[in-house]
Amino acid sequence: MDYVLGVDGGGTKTIVQVADLSGKVVAESESGSSNYKSVGIKIAKENINKAIFKAIDMLNNLKEFTFKDACFGLAGNDSNEDTKIYKEIIFNDVIEKYLDRNKIIICNDTRIGLAAGSDSKNGVMIICGTGSNCYGINEQGREAKVNGWDYILGDEGSGYEIGIKALRALMRAYDGRGESTLLSKTVLEDLNIKNISELIKWAYSDYFLKVRVAAIAKTVCKTAEMGDKISKKILKEEADEAIISVKTVVDKLGLADKEFDLVFVGNVFKCEKYFKSVLMRKL
Repeated sequence: MDYVLGVDGGGTKTIVQVADLSGKVVAESESGSSNYKSVGIKIAKENINKAIFKAIDMLNNLKEFTFKDACFGLAGNDSNEDTKIYKEIIFNDVIEKYLDRNKIIICNDTRIGLAAGSDSKNGVMIICGTGSNCYGINEQGREAKVNGWDYILGDEGSGYEIGIKALRALMRAYDGRGESTLLSKTVLEDLNIKNISELIKWAYSDYFLKVRVAAIAKTVCKTAEMGDKISKKILKEEADEAIISVKTVVDKLGLADKEFDLVFVGNVFKCEKYFKSVLMRKL
């Protein structure tokens, strides 16, 4: 039997699905992040291999075969140089035998997110997860992408940005440079940290992963629901940044006066009241 492979590689996790040619998903697995800009080439490769092998193991012990087609939608794949690096990651000694180099697509995860959420000729997709990214395509086939430049150059609207703002807000409160905030209590509790000294060690440990900071976004949402003004402000600021990304893509594609599908992807949208609803009201 022939199978197709789909890989969704994000900043937090990598999800693999295998389907037969009728589109029925016959195996699904996941592993850690495969964004090499966040976790490095070695770990990205390990996580891609791990997720694919988990899925292959579910195929009734079928080991000797090649996927009919394969698509890798990968966070951090923003340029030709990135694609070159990802090809080196993907076509490794471990999984290359399962892939046909002539029947594989390697693209940014925004493209597969939009394809999964809409079949409209005019569509825009905004990712607000560990990182943030916005992508769209119009009926002429013209594409546009903004944001998604990672945590140093630009990830506005992301879990990471929310998390880093929360950490800085509680440090300002600790110093007396800023307003008091419930984040001073909730962040430490959720990180299972006793005091600021331990927080400093946590923040500057050798084991830095932006996913650890991005996970704080969930705490910010919870704290906003408790009535914390600073948490609400952080979420509104980042929701406004996501809105700017969407409107910029819409303008670039000439969709302002046309109907188009808007697809939301990412865990930050689970914060309904103080993040998602802000976008829904303003878009």
